Amino acid sequence: MKQKGNAVYEQLTSLLLSMRDCHHCLGTDGEFTACLAALRAGQKCKRNLIRLLDQHGL
Repeated sequence: MKQKGNAVYEQLTSLLLSMRDCHHCLGTDGEFTACLAALRAGQKCKRNLIRLLDQHGL
């Protein structure tokens, strides 16, 4: 992730929420969960991003 900052984190969170809904409709919740876990692991030093993900239940 090259871009950073709260505005980018908010956009990413919005996209992830949409992705979660799509995966749920497709019945591929496990794939989304794995993808999200990998994102969290790779970006764990970005506290504001992780905080936003937590606030939105991601």
